[in-house]
Amino acid sequence: MNIIIPAPNSSIAFYLFNFPLRFYGLLMAISFFVGVSVVYFLLFRKYNKFNCEIFLDYSPYLIVLSIIGARLFYILGSLDFYLKYPKEIFLINHGGLSLYGAIFFGIIGLYFLSKIKKFDFWEHIDALAVAFPICQSIGRFGNYFNQEAYGLPTNSFLKLYVSKSHRIDEFINIDYYHPAFLYESVLDLILFVVLFTIFFKFKNIKKGAIASIYLILYGIIRLFVENIRIDSVLNIGVIPIASIISIIAIILSLIWLYLIYKK
Repeated sequence: MNIIIPAPNSSIAFYLFNFPLRFYGLLMAISFFVGVSVVYFLLFRKYNKFNCEIFLDYSPYLIVLSIIGARLFYILGSLDFYLKYPKEIFLINHGGLSLYGAIFFGIIGLYFLSKIKKFDFWEHIDALAVAFPICQSIGRFGNYFNQEAYGLPTNSFLKLYVSKSHRIDEFINIDYYHPAFLYESVLDLILFVVLFTIFFKFKNIKKGAIASIYLILYGIIRLFVENIRIDSVLNIGVIPIASIISIIAIILSLIWLYLIYKK
């Protein structure tokens, strides 16, 4: 039995006053709404009302910072293209966000917001780390509608048809590819369930441990997906920069877990 995922008919979901709203942007908005709702629930159930209210207060700033970081990292990885087409810099609904850029700017932003708003940085980063995979899982389907983040050619039972206009030159005459976006979406969903369970079941877990576990497990997921993908934005030699960042994140997170539990 073969399961063939067809190419989307269009990247545009619908028009609003003659303005095209793309699936990528729509799914990103949905993922933010779901993420904010999950973090609010986690903080409400485990901590107190102050944490929930302060999170709703600063969450718009954190979302904006994360989008800026995600876009900036992606632009730096495709600098030649954006220098040639500078108007595309602002069209994030066309695709082009780096997850690690969002994480990096999000962590920095959260730290400074915690100093300004006077809340516990570690409590909030753990709650955000639980919610982040469900946002990623939803957002990855935006890659499907943009026909990006697909993998190597395949004849396996599960395969993705990629339109000729979206194939890389090396495989221009090959129709079917690994649906790398789907692999990561499913794995992210599993990661969300794992972290959600840890958040509530492990009562004495150290603050900051869940964020570290997220970075370790997501790093492993990303290494697996990047090994399959053929459209990575930036490589150093033949190694995708996302794989290098994943390895660094895994190592630093393991060191941090060791330090907090040794203490």
